[in-house]
Order: sequence, then C-alpha cells, then structure tokens
Amino acid sequence: MGSWLPLIAFSLVHIAIVLISATQPDGTAPIVEFADVFDATGFPFSDGPQKAMIGMMTYKNFVSEEWPHVLTWDLFVGRAIWLDGLERGIFTPHSVLLTNLIGPPGLMLHFLTCLVTGAGLPPLSAEVTD
Repeated sequence: MGSWLPLIAFSLVHIAIVLISATQPDGTAPIVEFADVFDATGFPFSDGPQKAMIGMMTYKNFVSEEWPHVLTWDLFVGRAIWLDGLERGIFTPHSVLLTNLIGPPGLMLHFLTCLVTGAGLPPLSAEVTD
C-alpha cells in the first residue's frame, strides 16, 4: 500500500463500528474490564489479564470492534508508521506501540514526532520501491 488514503478509509470504517457498537445494549460494558487487561499485579504469575481478555470476548460488540482494530491499526497503520520512519529516518517505536494499543493516538503521535523532528508530515502517497 503506497497511499495513506486506504488507511484513512479503514479507520473511518473502524470508527463507525465503534460508534454503532457503543450504542447497542451492553455496548460499553467491556470498558470496565479493559483496565484489567493491563493489570500487572502478580506478574508473571497472575492470569488476571488473560481472564479479563477472555471475559471481554464474550461481548459481541467488543469482538465486532476488535477485529477491525487489529486489522486497521495494528497491521496496516502500524506498518505504515514503521515504514515511514525507516524511509525518512524518524524514530517510531513509541508511535507503533501506542498505535497497537489504542489506535488513533499512535498515528497522531507519529504525526507530532514528524513535525517536532522537522521531517514534516508523511506524504499522502509514496512510490513503492523494490
């Protein structure tokens, strides 16, 4: 993918799914459990985070939102940020991590990093080179 435009389209689809899911009965219920996924109490001997994620997977609205999140943000946008960083010499690990965790803020962090480092925003499209 040489352009950011498909990523923006996928992101809009993801946002639509999140909004639709949030308006359904129990649509926001997993938010309370979400913090438990990152609870490091008892690490590495606690299975609390895994149990929290399994519990969240019982909500169809969460599952409906999670798949486009993984595909759009973790695979497509995270990869695009990483490749942009490689091509233009921009530090990206923090942006890729935040993108994988919660999506849009990671992309915004990458844009901010680009501006702070003086590299400018990434071009909308890039030529694919072999």
